[in-house]
Amino acid sequence: MPESKKKQRISTGARRSGLAPAQPGAVSAKRVMPQQNDGAIRLAMGAVVAVGCWFMAYTFTLLESPNRYLFAGMMTLIALMWSISFCVRLRKWQRRR
Repeated sequence: MPESKKKQRISTGARRSGLAPAQPGAVSAKRVMPQQNDGAIRLAMGAVVAVGCWFMAYTFTLLESPNRYLFAGMMTLIALMWSISFCVRLRKWQRRR
């Protein structure tokens, strides 16, 4: 049998996930995001998460639970980590521009 008639062996898992083209001769199209927008999206996401964590830490202090200060303290630590991460990403983003 000629080589052009041989079937390509592609796993069914790869075909289902979209990593392999459906037909042996077809070219799979990939979406490519520009690198410039990727940094801005990550920067905005970090800011949103940090502000949300600070808000949750504040609202935990308003609860009537006996463990409210413990939960608020843990949430403050998480908010502080996200805020530091946001500052590092912001500095990297400013240096690139």
